[in-house]
Amino acid sequence: MSNDDFNDDLSDMLGGKGPVATPKQPPASYIPLEKRFEEACPKCRGTGKFVSYSGRVIGDCFNCKGAGKKVFKTSPESRAAARVSSAARSQQKAQSLLGEITQWQEQHAAAWQWLTSNVARGNEFAKSLTDALYKFGSLTDNQLAAVERNLAKMAERKAEREAAAPVVETSGIDRLKAAFDKAAAYTAAKATGLTVRNPKITMGGVTISPAKATSKNPGALYVKSGETYLGKIADGKFFATGDCTPEQQAQVLKFVADPAEAAKVYGQETGVCCVCNATLRSEWRLRGIGPICAEKFGW
Repeated sequence: MSNDDFNDDLSDMLGGKGPVATPKQPPASYIPLEKRFEEACPKCRGTGKFVSYSGRVIGDCFNCKGAGKKVFKTSPESRAAARVSSAARSQQKAQSLLGEITQWQEQHAAAWQWLTSNVARGNEFAKSLTDALYKFGSLTDNQLAAVERNLAKMAERKAEREAAAPVVETSGIDRLKAAFDKAAAYTAAKATGLTVRNPKITMGGVTISPAKATSKNPGALYVKSGETYLGKIADGKFFATGDCTPEQQAQVLKFVADPAEAAKVYGQETGVCCVCNATLRSEWRLRGIGPICAEKFGW
């Protein structure tokens, strides 16, 4: 056997000529260069340079990389129409999302109130849930369940506070409400063209005033210290807030037990009328209340 026996032609070994490579086809989105749209760069106005306000050339334009032109696959008219269509879809989506948010707020009024009140207090968890609501139009089941657990805890704490609220002398409340009614009627009769304000009593920085008939608690008495809400007197109890100190609570309970006597003692000790905060002199210091205020409240 000679060496030539091992010198077969490569084409014979591969069974003839090798396979012919099939040219690759461009993707469907490919557009030949000659069919593309070439426009001057809007940032550099076709100069390809970035120029400062003083006219000094800083360098190449960042938008076109110094080419001075931009190449697009579609015409300016097509791109403008696409932008209008995109804006319309975005507006439609926003309107649809707003409708979903409004519907969710109506269906889950208590949860929405909890979110808004806690966001106002700076609660980060409530803020994150509110952001999710505005982004997706609703909360997930787990997110809503978390809010409902917080609502349940609030209701439980409220029930505990109401059960522990001190009982107020009913006869004293009735006398105080009657005095407020007399004062309101007196002011309404005297005021001609003037704004009639609700009567109030202030002692030691604590103010008691009747709730308006249009308020959430008609018939109740509100207790405040300046702008700080301390609680309300309703259903024979004083429901104090966490801002009300034990001393303030004791002061309110003592006053409501016998309003006329408490007002008299306060005026005698401080020389100040608890109704109008005027300085009391002579016999009115002894009575503990000013003459007009005594007439208004029937004291």
